[in-house]
Amino acid sequence: MMNVQTVPATVRWQPAAAHPVLKHGADEHWSTLREIQDLLRYDGHLQAGSEAELFQRRRLKAGQSALVMGQPFDGLYVVRLGTLKTLITNVDGGVHVLGFPMKGSLIGFDGIYQNTYMSEVVALTDCDLIRVPASELFATGRSGNHLERMAYWASSHEIIQEQEAYSLTRSVKSEVRVARFLHTMSQRFEDMGWSPNRFILPMTRRDIGHHLSVTVETVSRAFSALVQQGIIEVEFREIRILERDALCHFER
Repeated sequence: MMNVQTVPATVRWQPAAAHPVLKHGADEHWSTLREIQDLLRYDGHLQAGSEAELFQRRRLKAGQSALVMGQPFDGLYVVRLGTLKTLITNVDGGVHVLGFPMKGSLIGFDGIYQNTYMSEVVALTDCDLIRVPASELFATGRSGNHLERMAYWASSHEIIQEQEAYSLTRSVKSEVRVARFLHTMSQRFEDMGWSPNRFILPMTRRDIGHHLSVTVETVSRAFSALVQQGIIEVEFREIRILERDALCHFER
């Protein structure tokens, strides 16, 4: 059972300001709808003139919470830069990491159902988020607008990714899950236009274990096995993939 709590007093969260009157000349604190479309890789058609609509950015330092369990829903967020982790805490204090949102990910859609965010989202690195206010998504008379369609499309994509991650934790042996996870990360870096064969993992091995439902020791053992077989090289959090196909088909 999920342990949903009200926002702790120590979390200084304040509702974001109402969406401002749109203006030309976006500066470093704003992003256009066209940028959101590009980040989400949404290929749908935007209404004429809507590309210039502005949306406020929110910057986070590593370790800060973007969203907290029990926080009132105020909108969705698109990851512009950085990496985060989405997690839930059970009544027994156990933690499960649902995923690792990165550039182009959409977060916060679990807050729509009960008008309350049901998971916590924590920045693993310095991050830049773009807020899509609830007032813009669900305003009276705007049902079916381009922004709403884009949000539904992106939410569906995120759900599919979570389903794939859940399937991974149940369908293969523990150490194989780690290999598949690294292969998935390789694909994600490639999708973002970065090297799929050499990258730095922004999450800890404990985070990976909480995501794959395996122990930290299992994660370390899997890394060692992959190194011994010449499939990867590891230096702290830096991963160099030597045999990508072998990583995908790794069987311990």
